[in-house]
Amino acid sequence: MLYVLIGEDPSRMEYKLERIKKEEGCDQIDRYDCQKDEAAAILNELDTMNLFAQKPMVILDNATFLGAKNTTPLKAEEILARIPKDKVVVLLAAIKKMDTRKKVIKTLQNTAKVLDCMPLDEKSQPIEIQQMLKERRIKMDANALSWFCENAGFSQPVLASQLDKLALYSDHLSLADVKALTTVEPTHNVFKMTDALFNKDRVRLLELYRNFRGQNMEPQAILGLLAGQIRFVYQVRVLMDAGLSKEQMMDKLKASSSRIWNTMKNANRFRADQLLDNLELLSKLDESIKSGRMDKDTAFENFILQIRQPDQG
Repeated sequence: MLYVLIGEDPSRMEYKLERIKKEEGCDQIDRYDCQKDEAAAILNELDTMNLFAQKPMVILDNATFLGAKNTTPLKAEEILARIPKDKVVVLLAAIKKMDTRKKVIKTLQNTAKVLDCMPLDEKSQPIEIQQMLKERRIKMDANALSWFCENAGFSQPVLASQLDKLALYSDHLSLADVKALTTVEPTHNVFKMTDALFNKDRVRLLELYRNFRGQNMEPQAILGLLAGQIRFVYQVRVLMDAGLSKEQMMDKLKASSSRIWNTMKNANRFRADQLLDNLELLSKLDESIKSGRMDKDTAFENFILQIRQPDQG
């Protein structure tokens, strides 16, 4: 059996790899790096007959021969000619898509089970969650599913952990069940808060602020998360202006592929100076809260209500 995991979210890739191990029931794992290990050793592993394990798995990391730019000494033709019937072979490639312009890649694509490992976003996250629910044989009421998608975040390992916990409680979950048992992912709501601030959407910003307060998060902690996210968007914008690639940004900012990828979408909407203006607004709010001249909640809500709407210039 041949699996191909394609995408730029390492955590999602590892999650799917663990699912394959479990579903296939593999009792022996041999893992190679196509960029670092000898090509002869990898090909020999694929050629060698399985004598001892019931169902061994061979994992090939950095299988960039699947894409447009091959950074390994291996060729797709060599792998395709050696797919053993007595082993599970998994190819992992941190690329956006396979280069199906090549006939051999098309053949390999049709031979393998290809799994998408791109970072989850607003469109793909609900679809992935529904698939994860099927895997666990559990159901959610429509309003419960909608709430879970809104509040559980985009990290597949975190989503899996949350759903495993819910599955222990019931196989059919109501909104009340999901709200009681789900740990809200603060980073996800900070993304929404950032969007609301950028869009000058006072109603949405106030709603998200009160949601955080309902989780007993202090106003200054909320402000810190919000400022930290906008500062990160600013850093990404500056690096984009300097012409750095996503991979270079990941290295420079010590951030995951999915965080850089999602932040770049936001950063594309603003100039660096506009982002600095938002940070200045938050700095003034911080001063107001620390001065103690008014209640912290009042200070934060007054700040939100004073934000100019887009039609006010």
